[in-house]
Amino acid sequence: MKTAFIFDIDGTLLNTEQMYMKSLQLTLANHGINKTYDEVYAVFGLPSFESLQYLGVNNPKAMQAEWQGHYHEFWHEVNLFDGVSAMLQLLRTNQQNALAVVTSNTATEFKDHVTPFGITQYFDSFTFAGDTPRMKPFPDPIIHALADLDVDSSKAIYIGDSVHDMQAAHAAGIDFGLATWGVKDIAKFGDELDYLFKHPLDITKNI
Repeated sequence: MKTAFIFDIDGTLLNTEQMYMKSLQLTLANHGINKTYDEVYAVFGLPSFESLQYLGVNNPKAMQAEWQGHYHEFWHEVNLFDGVSAMLQLLRTNQQNALAVVTSNTATEFKDHVTPFGITQYFDSFTFAGDTPRMKPFPDPIIHALADLDVDSSKAIYIGDSVHDMQAAHAAGIDFGLATWGVKDIAKFGDELDYLFKHPLDITKNI
């Protein structure tokens, strides 16, 4: 029976924090809304439209387009976390493994931000923002991925870096593994973690 390794992108495989947060700060500042880095970091990992709703801005749809327009000004801040490529290669060598992406990125954002790093070849399935009626923390995108992979929930793990990731995994009935390299505060996850990974290569061991 296949084992499914389902991954979040931002803060898990790709270090996009600085790009998203600095471009958000710039966008808000252009409208006279000055936020500290810690204040905007509170929405890191949420879909961009929901982030702006959370921050209470006026006309979040227009602001979303402006924010996304600033991404490439901070593209130099983006990189793969150390060990991610080696981890994906090792998982891919076992034909009993199925690999998938479940992300709050749109398909266009994914193509722009992730494809240049050459890791899309390792995945069998992709679930983007808009592919399901609801997004994380609801289980819909993970359930969608499981169906796409034809893998039982008892043989799957979702690996991410946010409380929303954990909530979505557990709501879908699968284990959650925390990618600690993308997390500033592990305490907020309480005792609900199924796995805690300190380095990407840890994912290839003892599962």
